[in-house]
Amino acid sequence: MKHSTTGVSRRSFLKGAALAGVGAAATSMIAGCAPSAKSDAQDAEDLAATGSGTSASGNPAWLGDAPVIDEADVVSTIDTELLVIGGGESGLPAARRAAELGMKVVVMEKQPEDTWAPIGCDVGTINSQTYLNTGAEAVDEMQVLNEWQLRSYCRTMPSVAKMYATRSGEAYDWICELAPQEDLDEYQVFYSFPNGRNRVAVNHSGYTSFPGTVSHRDFNNKLGNGENQPAWGPIMRYSIEKSQELGAEWLFSTSALVLIQDEEGSVTGAYGEGPDGIVRVNADAVLLACGDFSGNGEMVLALNDEVRQLAETSDIDTSDPSSFMGMGQDGMGHKLACWAGGVMEPGPRAAMNFGNGMGAPGLTAIGNYPVFGSDGKRFYNDSQLQFGGQGFFARRPRGEMMCTIADGKWEENIMNQGYEHNMSSTTCAREWDLVKECMENYTTGPDGFEVYGFTGYGMNKSKMYAAETLEELADILGYEGEAKQGLLDEIAHYNEMCTAGKDTDWGRDESLMTPLDTPPFFGMAGSADKGRVASGMVQMSGVLVNDNQQVRRVDDSIIKGLYACGNTAGGRYAIQYHTALAGNSVGLAITQGYCTGEHIAQNLEADKAYADEYAAKLAELAEQRANQPQGGPPM
Repeated sequence: MKHSTTGVSRRSFLKGAALAGVGAAATSMIAGCAPSAKSDAQDAEDLAATGSGTSASGNPAWLGDAPVIDEADVVSTIDTELLVIGGGESGLPAARRAAELGMKVVVMEKQPEDTWAPIGCDVGTINSQTYLNTGAEAVDEMQVLNEWQLRSYCRTMPSVAKMYATRSGEAYDWICELAPQEDLDEYQVFYSFPNGRNRVAVNHSGYTSFPGTVSHRDFNNKLGNGENQPAWGPIMRYSIEKSQELGAEWLFSTSALVLIQDEEGSVTGAYGEGPDGIVRVNADAVLLACGDFSGNGEMVLALNDEVRQLAETSDIDTSDPSSFMGMGQDGMGHKLACWAGGVMEPGPRAAMNFGNGMGAPGLTAIGNYPVFGSDGKRFYNDSQLQFGGQGFFARRPRGEMMCTIADGKWEENIMNQGYEHNMSSTTCAREWDLVKECMENYTTGPDGFEVYGFTGYGMNKSKMYAAETLEELADILGYEGEAKQGLLDEIAHYNEMCTAGKDTDWGRDESLMTPLDTPPFFGMAGSADKGRVASGMVQMSGVLVNDNQQVRRVDDSIIKGLYACGNTAGGRYAIQYHTALAGNSVGLAITQGYCTGEHIAQNLEADKAYADEYAAKLAELAEQRANQPQGGPPM
């Protein structure tokens, strides 16, 4: 059979789907697939040649044209049943699970074997036995499902939300079952406090958060990378070894170049380039688990409208895409899918914690407290937390001064707080002990004191200020004259509302309405800045897939043999990443990989048959539309 490496032709698409082909016009609808492999100079030449933001062939400039591989350059060929492109958070569980169920698996992973590591270390899942064994109460899975959908305004796929709510704990336990107990004891830390919380599911002003997050930190520097650095990789590596024991072949240091398709447009493998040259892998199915596209600034600006528009409305130069990169991947999985005929999901496309430098200064070590503006007044419901999602800050004045204030009851107040990232970031007893020590040894005055925050990797600290009176704290935080009096008056008013049990100004949650009346008083202050735009740690949108993770074309037909999961797949988040519990991004990635590998192993032939059946249905619908009388009722 002849194989194509340049995507689906109009003729083959019409033949396979009996609908309009993916020509230049249709391709222009792929507003966000993957970054161009071309240099900036080549992209500029394309733009000059076409007079628009497309390549010479009609693809968006950031997508470019699929490479054409000369078979004479192929140094080796491998035949397999499942090719997984990307062996990270999602691809690794998929490979191991499929191998467990008897599939012959090859993994194409761009990282070298000796330095392989996943991104992230916080893993949020629902009702894992690992977490429940700490004495935690089980969570209502349907409540989690509904919360996921509410936070995304029902724009995410219900099947994805249900998969996460009902199977994520299973997936996490399955990964951990291979690790020696001494590794788990060393690296696992549980997102909670020594005494837990006052409630299992905590609702603050409409947002419900849940327990279930396990962070993986090398607190004692056993790995030699520094104290409290990520240690999820050592736990995940046991699954690599297990998959290899089951027969999976890992091609490390090998980057995918382009998918292989037959004349019907079905995906039958991929080319990759490794240390020895180009390898061809023929497969019955290909799973794209390549991560996100935040590592490609050109793609971020093209696909995440809000990042680009925030920059434009803040008069920030967008001519250098490298200024808009995050910590994630280069979008190659999206690119591979789009070259094969796939399409990006529609917007608004989500990112993890992006913005343009705006946000309230947080007392991250000890949690959520009232926020006051430059005039001393509160200006929003400061208990309404949505990790990275308080977009209204972009509409606040540049240079606006803000402060957050807590009092001596902070330890008691934490018991009423939730499991969001923006509540206290202290994750376990050992961190709690360090924070308590810092707080007990506070010093008053303008020099401040340092307290562990644990908001990132390492033993990071942030500066906090303390005073025995609110008047002294206001001076230290930089409030003067009318602003200082306004702050003191607002705190007095806030305390009155706490006594009455209701925030009649902004609706702060009653359980968090504790008066600021007990010394010492703690605070942090800062000024808003709209002089930069962060693209986000990770971009959370992907290519359109159906409930079985099969990749869809722009006409909704299915590309046989092609699947996507993790951050390469769409339908997971919308508008903004959210933290109904911290670490759900990694938790969902491992769950999707686990479930998708299982599904492919058990349903590959049925999926291919369904793709044919659905193509026939689409063709029938197209014929009905074509024959519909002018002005007739919609079909």
